Amino acid sequence: MKKVVAFPVLLAILAVSAGALASDDKDKLSGAEIINKHIAAVGGKKALSKFQSRVAIGTARKDNDNAIPVAIMSEPNRLSAIYQFEGFNWYLLYDGSKPSVRPVLTRAAAPIMHKYEEMLSTGTLFNDISLYNVLNQVEPDQFKFEAKGFKKVKSRQAYAVDMKPSKGQTLRLYFDAEDFMWLRTDYGTVQITREMGPITGNKDQETIFDFYVETSDFKEVDGVKLPFRFEIVATAPILKQKSVGTIVATINEYRHNVAIDPKMFQ
Repeated sequence: MKKVVAFPVLLAILAVSAGALASDDKDKLSGAEIINKHIAAVGGKKALSKFQSRVAIGTARKDNDNAIPVAIMSEPNRLSAIYQFEGFNWYLLYDGSKPSVRPVLTRAAAPIMHKYEEMLSTGTLFNDISLYNVLNQVEPDQFKFEAKGFKKVKSRQAYAVDMKPSKGQTLRLYFDAEDFMWLRTDYGTVQITREMGPITGNKDQETIFDFYVETSDFKEVDGVKLPFRFEIVATAPILKQKSVGTIVATINEYRHNVAIDPKMFQ
């Protein structure tokens, strides 16, 4: 006897099959395709090319301190981030050829300062906030992008993509699996060794810090989508109450194509 499949059941089977095919298509995206979809999702290269400068103004918090002013100024080949903490300003600068971090940290924290300099040099720091953004200026064979599956980033399913330069460290970038917004960049780790002092065995204490930047709360500004919230890993002595944590910032305003004093990048 022939079995008759009821129409609603047939529709359910077809829907499941279509969903599986769509999932398979998403899984098959290459690293380069994910990057291209991201650039299209934020507005496209034509829209991005209209901007010759960008200033992001907001506030940031560290430890349990009050919110302080923060500004990120950028051009396609330069970047300046200034956190106006109580008692000192923290500068993260790239002048077009070399990075600079001020104030200079203690000798023991030198590896951390070098990590920030390395992050600045990659052209990915602050993800899409900065116009100094290597994803918008990729030249053929300059980088290789390799898809690495999926990972949750703050409860969002995200594509993981390794960005491999011809020289230097591989970075891992994460893009929202639904809207292709750039959610996170992993910069690797720094290992710090501290002397424990005159105790039995006289062993040193090793601490490993993971460095990353996360961006969220995307909104349209002048025809492109930009993040209005970001977190950057920070350590002592920038932080006073713990050895490692994050500085969380909220952007209140973006300004495009305004004149930026060249001294701001020095």
